[in-house]
Amino acid sequence: MKLSYLILLTIASVAFFYIQLWDDKIVTPLYFSLLALNLFFAAYTKNINMAHITGFILIIVGANRLVFETGLINDVTPSNNLLLQGLLIYGTSFLFSLALALILIFRVQLSRILSSSKNIELTHFDGIFHWIFIYMALVNLIAMAEYIGWSYFEMKSWRFIYNNFEAFIYIGWALSCGALLTMMICSSKDNRRDEVGAL
Repeated sequence: MKLSYLILLTIASVAFFYIQLWDDKIVTPLYFSLLALNLFFAAYTKNINMAHITGFILIIVGANRLVFETGLINDVTPSNNLLLQGLLIYGTSFLFSLALALILIFRVQLSRILSSSKNIELTHFDGIFHWIFIYMALVNLIAMAEYIGWSYFEMKSWRFIYNNFEAFIYIGWALSCGALLTMMICSSKDNRRDEVGAL
């Protein structure tokens, strides 16, 4: 089976399983645990490309989560201004997702700035992860536009993404989890192939 088919099959399988969970109290710790496991596995196998991809995702997604968990957005938003609330909530998530997408697009260049390793190279996963976070940025942007239409222009029918926001975000996280798991599987296979080649 070709590597690209294996990657797509694993991502789809994990994404399907992950979407079934559909509970923030399960989904969030699972996502961060998988990111931490990937980072540990990358360090253990000395796979600098996987470590940097996972590290960038963990830092940016973690920072985004921290902003909301600490109540920073709620503290700076007046409770009577619905428009400003929506702009800050969806705008912040949009900016984090867009920043991460851009970081992952230029991941190889950033990795070479951060490390002098000669093993830094473009991987199959550099072509996957940035699309996931472009999708997440688009979901947040559309939700923000719908929220503005609903709260400011009283367009009450503009609520498809807004009403299903968690579902769309879970889909992005599910795809990300599938890609992370596949990255570990592929890295493990590459390591075994290198060991056999060395014998």
